[in-house]
Amino acid sequence: MAKTIKALTDTQVKQAKMQDKAYKLADGGGMYLYVTAMGAKSWRMNYVRPVTKKHATMTLGLYPDVSLAQAREQRKEIRALLAEGIDPQQQRIEDEREQLLQSNNTFSAIAEEYMSRKTHIAKSTTANNHRQLRRLNKFIGDIPIRDIKPIDVLDACRSAEAQGYLETAIKMRTMAGQVFRYGVQTARCERDITQDLIGALQVPVTKHHPTTIDPKELGVLLNAIDDYQGSFEVRTAIKLIPMLFVRAGELRYALWNDFCLDEGTWTFTPRKTQRRTGLSLIVPLPRQAIDLIRELSLHTRSKYLFPAVHTTVQPMSENTMNQALKRLGYDGTKQTIHGFRATARTLIVEKLKYPESLVEMQLGHNVRDMHGRAYNRTVFLDERRDMMQAWADYLDELKATND
Repeated sequence: MAKTIKALTDTQVKQAKMQDKAYKLADGGGMYLYVTAMGAKSWRMNYVRPVTKKHATMTLGLYPDVSLAQAREQRKEIRALLAEGIDPQQQRIEDEREQLLQSNNTFSAIAEEYMSRKTHIAKSTTANNHRQLRRLNKFIGDIPIRDIKPIDVLDACRSAEAQGYLETAIKMRTMAGQVFRYGVQTARCERDITQDLIGALQVPVTKHHPTTIDPKELGVLLNAIDDYQGSFEVRTAIKLIPMLFVRAGELRYALWNDFCLDEGTWTFTPRKTQRRTGLSLIVPLPRQAIDLIRELSLHTRSKYLFPAVHTTVQPMSENTMNQALKRLGYDGTKQTIHGFRATARTLIVEKLKYPESLVEMQLGHNVRDMHGRAYNRTVFLDERRDMMQAWADYLDELKATND
């Protein structure tokens, strides 16, 4: 006849004292309190492995961290597993592995892994992506990516939308989509759930850069630029921008080594597209631009044509030229430096009658032939040289007739 084991009480467990050697207090069903010679207490359970039929012991936890009631609940769960032919220790290993996998598969962990692989993108883009991820992580960073629902991402994006940051909300959804697609590619989630959110966010109104396209008004502006009383370098920069209609950052980062004044060319790889295409752009320099640059070379103090005021190792700051326009009375509602690109695009086509494709090519945009292939930015150089000279001459005419 099997021996009847009397169940333990909380008092017995609490008052169990250390003895000369370790001993056990049985609670039945294979579970017992193990007390070491030093008095440490832990719950253990003996069982027979379902497959090998060998005896095994499983630790359920330390007392008092695990109470008598909690230990009994574990015993109940273990007996249920054994009834199904499952080894509880093997199940515990698998559960711990799954838990570890889940902790490595949170949105923030996968996002960090994804960003560590994006080494080819510009620093400014990387910084912007990290800003969006910080916003997202506040809401979904600690959730395993496979458990995230579309509404979770939407709530995160709408937190920015509610503050009036409509563009930020769109960028957050886009960034989340990139992380989810990486999760799909690495078998951590089934699909990009942000596709369910297309159309769910408010679309910000596109803001165009203010620009002057009236010839008379442009002539007045150009004369004001000629009379600018700020530094010589800034005045030269804002004189060149309307004439060459490059991006502000391209002029700010212009290097002396990229210019060949004898040939009248400036060859560089646009910073905006250098990582994506690596294609160079040739800017044919009109005579007026060459004269300005030669004069500027007499005052050179850096590898940059337009270094920062307080250091020669950095280019002119991003807002310097727009601030110069503001001092002339042209704030961001009237004219911006970037707006000169639209000015040139409009007037060269409408007034000088050059093909729009030629202007687009000079702007550094992709222009495709009849077969859909993009033209190399070094082609049609003679035609573009003629256009750039005609444009510079036209600007001189506008200044002369609107003095």
